[in-house]
Amino acid sequence: MATVSNPNASVVPGNGNGPTTFIFSVTTATVQAQAVKATATYGLTIAGIGPAVSNAHLVLAQGANTDGTNGWESETGVTLTGTIKQNP
Repeated sequence: MATVSNPNASVVPGNGNGPTTFIFSVTTATVQAQAVKATATYGLTIAGIGPAVSNAHLVLAQGANTDGTNGWESETGVTLTGTIKQNP
């Protein structure tokens, strides 16, 4: 197990993708095209794409374009499944 000898090096809330991270479910058939749309059209940064489970991928993305209705989640095959808000 790793140990931290410098207490200032620990991970704290606010480190990572940014103040808000979104979790999307994207159908396997559209994941590549939708990832391009997420970045080019909606200004999101893709942090990771998980393996397909039940014909969908979980995608972690960061950005401020989504309001739960009219952002990337309004595209066919994309569902906003979670939002994580971190402390500054």
